[in-house]
Amino acid sequence: MSDKTILSGDLSAFGLSDLFTLFSMAKKTGVLRLTRGAETRSLHWEAGEIVFARSNSVRDSLGNFLVRKGIITPEQNAASAAKITDGTRHGKVLVRMGFITADQLLWAVKHQVLEIVYALFHWHSGFFEFFEGELDAQEKITLSMSTTKIVMEGIHRVDEWAKIRATFPGDDLVLEPAVPVAQVAARPELSTEEKKIFALVDGSRSLAEIANMARQGEFECYSALFTLHAAALVRVRGAARARTAV
Repeated sequence: MSDKTILSGDLSAFGLSDLFTLFSMAKKTGVLRLTRGAETRSLHWEAGEIVFARSNSVRDSLGNFLVRKGIITPEQNAASAAKITDGTRHGKVLVRMGFITADQLLWAVKHQVLEIVYALFHWHSGFFEFFEGELDAQEKITLSMSTTKIVMEGIHRVDEWAKIRATFPGDDLVLEPAVPVAQVAARPELSTEEKKIFALVDGSRSLAEIANMARQGEFECYSALFTLHAAALVRVRGAARARTAV
């Protein structure tokens, strides 16, 4: 890819949705690199569509994404990560070791990329650079969403997070069930995932602990808890006490 920078600037003066719309309308091909402190994200574009994304955050790695989704175990993640070489990516190692299938890898990469992109909509400061040029073929995947839909979903998630945080201002808050489990199971308007999340609410776990156990994305988990709270099926008990080591 060419190192030619055709646009750069401060994210506080140029919003992410505006950047995405600009590159989409101009059918640009290249890499948009965004930095905020020690964090770096790189979005790969082809003809105005996002085709890949990278993050230097360990949380955003493919292995940790698969662990959060419950597809592999932390032990499988560590074992496979130890076998990564300069010429072999983690996904191929996971498939070779039989921990995931090729179809699961394709699904995971697509959704990992979307998570990296959606998280950027919360960046209101930082620096961006767009490098124009052809991409390496291995840096391309086919997402299930157009850039326009990604922008709409990103903005929607930011709006939803504002509502969620108005109800749950801290990750240390503890929720408790307000109704019996059987009553929730009988509610047809609740999704299967919302019912699974309800089962994790026990009156002692914090929001952060529930999200860690939920095997979903953070947004999906908190959104489900918000729905349960709005339906008066769970209620806030208070803040979690600090765990003391024995």
